[in-house]
Parts: sequence; C-alpha cells; structure tokens
Amino acid sequence: MAGVFKSLDQSDVRITPFRTYKLWSDVIENNLSGSIYTIYQANYNPIANYPMVDVLDDNFDQGSIYFNQFELTTANGKYQRVVHSSLEHLYYRDFYTNNKASFGSGNINTQIRYLEDQAQVVSMPQPKFGEAILPGSVLMNMSWSYAVNSGSLYSTSSVTTASGVWTVVDDFHGNLVISGSGYYSPYGQFVGGAYTNYTSSVDKIAVGEWPIDTIYKYANAGLVSFTSSYNRGDWQMESAYNNIRVSFPAGTAAPSASAVELLGAIAEFTSANSSSITIKTDEASEYNDLYNFQGKPYAISMFVRPTQIPTQPSGAVLLTKHGPAEELRVDENGNVFSQPVNNQFPYRLRYTTDQKIAFEKGSGEDSLFSLTSSLALDINKLYHIVARQSGSLMSLHINSADGNSINTATSTLSDRSCVNLANTFIGNNYSLDLGFDGFIDNVKIYNKYLDQTEINILHHTLGVGNVNVGNVFYNHGMMALTSIPSKYATFNTIETRGTHTIWETEISCTIGPGEFTRSSNPSLQEYNPEQNQYVFRSFVTGSDFTPFVTSIGLYDDYYRLVAIGKLSTPLQLPNNVDTTIIIRLDR
Repeated sequence: MAGVFKSLDQSDVRITPFRTYKLWSDVIENNLSGSIYTIYQANYNPIANYPMVDVLDDNFDQGSIYFNQFELTTANGKYQRVVHSSLEHLYYRDFYTNNKASFGSGNINTQIRYLEDQAQVVSMPQPKFGEAILPGSVLMNMSWSYAVNSGSLYSTSSVTTASGVWTVVDDFHGNLVISGSGYYSPYGQFVGGAYTNYTSSVDKIAVGEWPIDTIYKYANAGLVSFTSSYNRGDWQMESAYNNIRVSFPAGTAAPSASAVELLGAIAEFTSANSSSITIKTDEASEYNDLYNFQGKPYAISMFVRPTQIPTQPSGAVLLTKHGPAEELRVDENGNVFSQPVNNQFPYRLRYTTDQKIAFEKGSGEDSLFSLTSSLALDINKLYHIVARQSGSLMSLHINSADGNSINTATSTLSDRSCVNLANTFIGNNYSLDLGFDGFIDNVKIYNKYLDQTEINILHHTLGVGNVNVGNVFYNHGMMALTSIPSKYATFNTIETRGTHTIWETEISCTIGPGEFTRSSNPSLQEYNPEQNQYVFRSFVTGSDFTPFVTSIGLYDDYYRLVAIGKLSTPLQLPNNVDTTIIIRLDR
C-alpha cells in the first residue's frame, strides 16, 4: 500500500485557456443611468447657414447644389463631409458613381450600405464583453413611435401616429435584423394598411436592381440624364437614365426623406419628356440564358405610383425587353451590319387605359399572350407589383401581401419563340412613345421564382427585401443601428453574451495499480488495541482490493490543503494499469 501522499513535479502541472460565455442582460431606463450598456445617439447637424436644417434631408450630400454651395472644404479642397458606403462592413468614401470602374469586375457588391447622418450606437465596457460578443447572442427589445407622413408620396390618407415593438437579433454574420412576431413595418400602412410579421429576409439574389441608390446625387436637379453600371458576377450591364426627375418622397411630418430610406431617392417618369431607363442587356453574354430567361423561372418586383391615366390607346410601359424591327450588330471583323428582329419579347408589364396591369409576352405581330390584373391602380397611390413565371405558369400580384389581386394563367406561347437581342426598358419602350407618368422604384429582377412569403417581405419593406436595421461589431462590443426606422426607436431591454477566456491550471494526479491514498470510509478500518489506534483491515492491503475514489486533495509544501476536487461519481481504480485524474483550477 502506498503512502498517504504522492509528490507532484512540474511535469504534472500545465496552464490551458478555457473559453466561457457570460450572459449580460439589462433593462434600459429612460435616463440610461445605471445600465451596463452605454447608448449614444449620434447626429450630424448642418452648419447654420444652410438653406434648410433638416438633418435627415440628404439634399446636403455631395453632388447637391446646396452641398456644393455651402459645405466647408479641407485645405486640399476635399469636402469635410462626404457620403460613405460599405462593402462587407468596410466603409469607403463614395466619390464614384461607377462601382465596376472603381472596384473591378469581381462579384464584390454583395451588400451595399450607406452610413447615415444619424445613428444609435450601443457600447458595453470591455470587462463585460471580454474578447468579443458571442455571435447569435444579441437580443434587443425596442419600442418605436413617430408621426406618419400626411398627404405624401406614399398615400393620400392621413394617419397621425404609428407605434409598435421590435425584437432585434443578430444573424451570426454581424447584421442586426428585426425578428420574431415583433416586425411591424413602419411603412406598412402606406401600401395597404396591413401589418405582417416576418422573421427573415429575401435570400434570393437579384440579378438586376433599378433605380440604384446613388441616384440621390441628382435629386432636385430637374430633368437629368446619366449612366450607371450594375455588376454582380455574370450579370453585368450599363443603364442609361434619360430625362427623369429624381426626388425624395418627403411628407409633412417624420420620418423625413433621406438617401437610404426604404424608397430613398426615386425616379419620376413623364411621357411628355420621353422619360426612360435603358438597361443594356444586349451587352450581356449568353443573352438567351440571361435576361430572356428562356425556359427558366424568373420574377420581377417593383413599386409603382401612377400620377396620370395613360393617354395612348396601348397604355404605358412599366418594364419590357423589346427592340426595334432591325438591330445594328458588329461581326467578328468589326463590320457593322443590320439584322432583322421579329416583334417579339419575353415579358412586358404595361399600365393600361383602364388602369390595370397587363403581364405579357409576344412571339410576333399577331401572337400575344396577356395576363391582366383584376385590380385597377388608383392615381397617386403606391402599389407593389410582382410578375413571375415558372414553366408555362404566369402569375401577377398587385399588393398580394394584403390579400389583394393575384391572377394566374398558363402561357400559350413557348419561351423560345419570344426571345430577342433587345435591351430592357423601364418607364417606356424603345421607340419612346409608350411613356409612363408616375414614380417607379426598387425594380428588382430575380432569376428565381419568388414564393409568397418573399413577396410579402418585399411588399412590407417597400421592395428592399430585408429587415436589417444595423450591425454588431462582435470584437469591439458595439452595435450600431443606422436604418431610418431605428431612429424612431427606444431601447427597452438589451441582452448579449460576452466571450471570456479563463486560464485554467491543470494538475495530473497519477495513481498506480493497487495504490490508494486515504479514505474516510470507516468500514475499511478496525481498532487495534495493541497499537491503541485504528488500522486498515487485512483485505485492504491485498492485491484484489480495488477501492473507489471520490475526491482528490492538493497540498502545498507545508502540507496545507489548498484545493480539493470532488468527482461527480465514484471512480473505481483498476489493479492492472495506472489511473490519471486531472484537476482543473480557474484563476
């Protein structure tokens, strides 16, 4: 039998890191006092001599005549305040309108965000979040309330206030999203009056988006014409904006307009000015597999507000892929030649004289398939339109998230007979004689078939398609809410988990076969009158004795007990091999 104690040397001791997560939860009082979270409300205030002082009005951004006139400059002539955008959470100064030229042709435009003039920043001290906030652990409860636009672009109806509650969580990738049953779009009443709850965003990637966010630079500049490029993998093209007006959907009360509002800066089309957006899809490679969607599912989503009933008998074009009877092409030797094209198109959305929407495709002068909505679009009211096709089934949705018009039909034309080499047009046709009068915004084309849930999300986010309200910076213990709706929200509760590394001391205690140290079990001992003390019974010292270990004691050099390790269950020691028990001490 071994002695009562076993000596340990340095080889038995090692120090290892152990990661743990601490939950921090706090109720945010009105005065923010006593909270472990610090909340900052950052505002940019224009200088006093600006013509207007609305901090949310991005007429003061670079490219605006007000900005150029009144914004202070640095010593090297740069504006002191510039617009910032971000790609993959990295912000850069937005001096360019052509992302393709600025950043190359790679697929980097996965998510473009704009840095607001206002933001709510939540910060926690480092001892709380430790090395990082644990991804997936953010949970915030927020209340929102504000005065609703009255008589604005959105609607002719007047609502005094709107309010609700959000549950905000992170998506493991640094995005803060509205989740659970708490997502009530503050803009819902403008597109039908019904609130709907959603827990996710549209995860299908659009292969085309117009108008682009950067058109706000042309706001309040009258009729403008300019070009922009769209670059997302193989879906690369240039778009020409012709004779459109860019404006903000400002109302008479908050929320005021800004460049990153859900509708943002939008394009106004007028038939008298031959307004149009030309999407040069004929420059895309493999055109039959791309914007013709030959035999493949696709969906088109847009928001439309007509301001005038079409005067042309054929109505007004909202979107079409259509071209002239002849096209000029260039052969492999650089020679220009004329190529006849049939009057055919794979899709067309048209606003008719009876104020309905027609979803059409054609394979020639006398071959036209048309699916017409049962709902008529009132003047000066905003509508969400979704047209989609899968196989031969075509469907047309007008505010379908509110239970309104859904029309379906089976196409009698083959997709192959409707393809062409033409460009795609928004707000007009190629001959500029079917112009639309009104606003068109957040046009998105998907090479996937949107389901009803995704259509509902697009509807209640005015075509944006996600419920992001900001970002969490895990390694810095900070959260920034920069969306327009979040400006009108108040924090109620915040909960996160902090990542902390605890350095543990590991001590290896090895017990040889047949050894044991000490036991407090009285059945192992008997009284020896000759020695006048208790001694171990004879069977304890035999080789067949295999006791159970329940605890390990650690002693210093002065034989003082400094730690004791309790086993969760008794451990029986084998009599043929060593047994090593590891004790961990946190420090």
